Amino acid sequence: MSTQARSSIRARLMRMNLVIVIVSIALSLGGTLYFTLRSEQAALDNNLLNSASILSQVPLIQEALLGERSVEELSDYLDETTSRTSDIDLILVGDTQSTLLYVPDSTLIGTSYVGTAQAAALGGAAPYTSNETGSMGSDHSAYAPVRDEAGEVIGFVIVGVYFRSMAVVGLHTALRLVAVGVVAAVLGSLLAMRLSRSIKQSLMGYEPDAFARRFHQREDILDALEEGILAIDSEEKVIFLNKAAAEMLSIDRQSGVGRSLHEIYPRSTLDRILRTGQPEYNVSMTSLKEIRVLADRLPFYENGKLAGAVSIFRNRTELTRMADDLTGVQHMVEAMRAYTHEFMNKLHVILGLIQIGEPEKAKQYIMDTTRTQRVAVSRIMNQIRQPSVGALLVGKTSRANELGIHLRLDRESALSEESLWLPPEAYVTILGNLIENAIEVLNQSRRAIKEISVSIRESEDSLLLCVEDTGPGISPALRQTLFQRGVSTKGRSRGTGLALVQEVVEAYHGQIRVESEPGVGTSFFVSFCREEVPEDGA
Repeated sequence: MSTQARSSIRARLMRMNLVIVIVSIALSLGGTLYFTLRSEQAALDNNLLNSASILSQVPLIQEALLGERSVEELSDYLDETTSRTSDIDLILVGDTQSTLLYVPDSTLIGTSYVGTAQAAALGGAAPYTSNETGSMGSDHSAYAPVRDEAGEVIGFVIVGVYFRSMAVVGLHTALRLVAVGVVAAVLGSLLAMRLSRSIKQSLMGYEPDAFARRFHQREDILDALEEGILAIDSEEKVIFLNKAAAEMLSIDRQSGVGRSLHEIYPRSTLDRILRTGQPEYNVSMTSLKEIRVLADRLPFYENGKLAGAVSIFRNRTELTRMADDLTGVQHMVEAMRAYTHEFMNKLHVILGLIQIGEPEKAKQYIMDTTRTQRVAVSRIMNQIRQPSVGALLVGKTSRANELGIHLRLDRESALSEESLWLPPEAYVTILGNLIENAIEVLNQSRRAIKEISVSIRESEDSLLLCVEDTGPGISPALRQTLFQRGVSTKGRSRGTGLALVQEVVEAYHGQIRVESEPGVGTSFFVSFCREEVPEDGA
């Protein structure tokens, strides 16, 4: 990381501090100067007016204007008065003809006052202030008439300060503010440096831009995960929710963060971790009906104190579906559904016969159907003693009948209830997939004869499962890849049935053979021999 990058936050804070100080100084300078000068102007006017009023009543000045005292005596008195007063620059005394009897510059004594502001004083007006440029420069002065004992105006007194003195006051005020601003800028810069170090420490040494970039990168990575992640703090507020978790829980991600856990997901038990502080693994989230989810819940700590909990969801729906295929559960469900559907069709026929007034025909239909069903089911269950396999064959027979396909079990077929060759789910997977594959092929075929023959031959030394159909056969090209997952002529997301059959056959050390003749049909033979079955403990 470059020096510029390392000091960027410091530079930003210092620039911000300088801008704030400069703006503050400018505003303070303008405001302070305005109010200070106004205040000092009022105080100055009041001082000048008081001084002018007092001097206009001094007997020495009155006597000098009446000619009873010399100009030298007047000058000595007023020079001493001016020297003792620091906030008065000049004092002028003039008669009714505006002839100056006293001026700080003695060379101007006896000359006429060049201004006009004294006219009101000579007219007997009360003391007042005015700005004027006189013989000694521009000034701000107070004017007061001098009266004799009879109250007649015999002259005027001017007490004033030069504009340059007022400018010096304003400059001193501005310099004080600038000095304060410089001190504030230095202190602000030091504080900015300390703040920048503190911020970088809290961001683990990263600049804010780099930290934000890494933060968003990690969020993108967490969003890319298939696992859902939900985190809460110690107050049960949601502090993180990635995309997968939002989709699994059907929660709006933007509005979910910051809200209470039970507000967005009422049946959650994640808050239990906050009470126990113990991790939980492979917790089934039963509140989610459409998907099967397992969750790991972990507490997390901050400075040794429990700060919250995080839950990691794993969607097990697809894995469960594959497990169902491997165990044959799906085939059993479909078989029972087909059996139920066929039964409902028969009920509809019976109901229709009753509604049209043919109860005898309905009765005969019931008896015929019952007899046929009883015979078919009885024969299958007598030959196939394993309940799961028998139920599968009954259901598949009903499904085939609905589609106009005749499915028959070979009369020599037999399977014991406690077969030692394969577990029930393996039988269901092999026979279910082979029969379903034959049903789909025949259902798409236009052949007149649609038949499926199933044969199960069990002996002490061998087991043979055979499923034959009268379909159009399998092309030589397709036969080479028949058992590869995803290879199918039935569209996308198909081609798993025969692959599962082969996986189960190989798992139990069996063999599978296919015979197919175009236009005649296809036969699948699955065989197991005693010598190929592994002994216990192998």
